[in-house]
Amino acid sequence: MKPFDVTNWPCHWHNDVVCHSGQMCDGCEHQPAPEDKQNGKAPPVPLKWESDYMGRGMGFPICPACGDMPYSTERCIFCGQPFIQDERTKAYNEPPEVERYDCLVCGGKGTVVGGRSKSNDHFHGICEACGCRVLE
Repeated sequence: MKPFDVTNWPCHWHNDVVCHSGQMCDGCEHQPAPEDKQNGKAPPVPLKWESDYMGRGMGFPICPACGDMPYSTERCIFCGQPFIQDERTKAYNEPPEVERYDCLVCGGKGTVVGGRSKSNDHFHGICEACGCRVLE
């Protein structure tokens, strides 16, 4: 069985181009201008929000036009659909509050610094003393 290789996927924008970034489409040189995409000239619409599997946090945005995760709260990088900037999108875009915890690896007191994901409330941090990365 051939191993899975993310460096040989077809480009999302051009089928005859091989993607070498694992289809990380935001910022791709082959991506058309937002206005040239399917919904690029459509009027702004509210984002759709989906809960994570545990129902925690704010959830994550979904483009109501194409159903993909838009990777922006301004407009969808896939179909170009612009979004209305309401209170929920503004709250989602605010940086998380910085939290500090004791490190379980080196025992440092308050050395793990990070924040909680808005979408699912998981904590992500790194220890300033030993470099241990934490994902709760």
